[in-house]
Amino acid sequence: MTTDLAANWYATYGIQHSNLAAQPGLQRLFAFTVFVLGTAPFVRRHLS
Repeated sequence: MTTDLAANWYATYGIQHSNLAAQPGLQRLFAFTVFVLGTAPFVRRHLS
């Protein structure tokens, strides 16, 4: 997930010369990544 976000971020900024505000798909991916990485430690703790 992190590498996918990095690749999409590079495609947006490096190739298309765009920004995060103009890319709703990248915004959703970024929000989902933050949600998953933020909740993963709490979920993992309850799986044991």
